[in-house]
Amino acid sequence: MAAQSEDVLSPPSTTGPGTIYLRPELRDLKIIGVEEHVAFPELTKIIPRDTYAATTFQNLIDHDSLAYAHGRHGAGEQRIKDMDEGGVAFQVLSFSGAIGPMLLEPSAGTELAIKVNDAMKAAVDRYPTRFAALAELPMHAPEAAVKELHRCVKELGFVGAMMSGSVSGTGKFLDAPEYDCILSAFEELDVPLYLHPGIVPKPVMDTYYTFPENPLLSATFGHMGWGWHNEVAIHVMRLAISGALDRHPRLKVVMGHQGEMVPMMMQRFDTMFDEKIFAFKRSMGETLRSQVWVAISGLFSLPPTQAAIATWGIDRVLFANDYPYIESQRVPEFVRALGDIVSPADLRKICQTNAEQLFKIKL
Repeated sequence: MAAQSEDVLSPPSTTGPGTIYLRPELRDLKIIGVEEHVAFPELTKIIPRDTYAATTFQNLIDHDSLAYAHGRHGAGEQRIKDMDEGGVAFQVLSFSGAIGPMLLEPSAGTELAIKVNDAMKAAVDRYPTRFAALAELPMHAPEAAVKELHRCVKELGFVGAMMSGSVSGTGKFLDAPEYDCILSAFEELDVPLYLHPGIVPKPVMDTYYTFPENPLLSATFGHMGWGWHNEVAIHVMRLAISGALDRHPRLKVVMGHQGEMVPMMMQRFDTMFDEKIFAFKRSMGETLRSQVWVAISGLFSLPPTQAAIATWGIDRVLFANDYPYIESQRVPEFVRALGDIVSPADLRKICQTNAEQLFKIKL
């Protein structure tokens, strides 16, 4: 175990933007956040309010608990200021997912995805040394999604794409054969697919998470309190046990929030999904560890981080702030605490070089 550091946070301006003073060998550490959300009000208002109100998600949008995020979804001076105060050097931007183009019918959703990506490109161009971007895709229109992914990576310079929730919120996942062309495109372009929570399908919401007398409690339980983390875990597991990851062995998947509860279940998966019984090519552990990366996503607690490191391996764990939902000012304390239990070389991997390698970023 590394010796405890007594160093304190140094003003970011002393060694460049987004720098945290740690031990001498880490003073050039540049923290990269890989799940950092941005929204564009002029575009999100295109989605009719009643499109997602029926899911009870509207209760979360209206509630004061999201007030911090309001006003900080932009990609301008306030975000840069917060990054500097938190010691975050670089963010991989993604569209704030639960209100995405898949809520619209395919044609309109494709149009909105293109507009979102153009707006993200403009944000990156304003601060090219601080931002990269993940594409927003109309996954419910597979051919259009492939075309837009190619445009975003080859023409706009994006470093991957993010998908939020199931396809169109229906409970369909990317292991279905009609989405093979999308997974193949990620392989061809050699960029990662980030699977992020989205609005839980209404039948699931009604069956598992609803308390009729308390809509806000229902929405919290069904979404960021439990349900949407469970749904991402299901999505990743379906890709593994369906054989989709075997069919696409060069596909790289990222899931956030310390692995969406999956790391603690790894031994169980290896036992229950025996590759001999089910004729799998690989064990679940081998499949997941070789093709899936785990991001911290603002869950600034050491025990789940230790579980992710222990089960996934240090080379597959990424730092993410989950800005603006988690304040970037909380980053220094967590990073220094993490530095007390991992080696400087491993801290650098988690906070910087793993992301540089996966997303092809070089600071």
